[in-house]
Amino acid sequence: MSEKEKRFYSEAFKRQVVREYEQGTTAAELKRKYDIRGHSTLQRWVARYGRESYREGAVYLQTAADRERARQLEEQLTALQKAVAELTLENRMLRSAMETRGLDPKKELSLRSSGPTRPTASPSRKPAPGSE
Repeated sequence: MSEKEKRFYSEAFKRQVVREYEQGTTAAELKRKYDIRGHSTLQRWVARYGRESYREGAVYLQTAADRERARQLEEQLTALQKAVAELTLENRMLRSAMETRGLDPKKELSLRSSGPTRPTASPSRKPAPGSE
């Protein structure tokens, strides 16, 4: 019978393996990929270097359709975030323009449930000469 080969792993290596584990790679895949032989080796590394706890028997299955759906949702999220940013900027510019003209955006714009929103005349403003 041959003696067991004692292996030593660097801290950087352990942290890399734990990072992959936390990103969803299973313990079995990591043991196979890096030829980690100890039964509880990865479990100890996760306890020491990880942000999460060790997943006992957790299995994450992802089909090609799941990956495609996730990619589509990420693209949709990015597009929506961009639209919100553009609308926020436009809103700020319009409010600034109204305030520059001495108008209060909250008083001038009433949100009505029917029809498009239109600015209403402020009772405190005098009509322009010749507009009567």
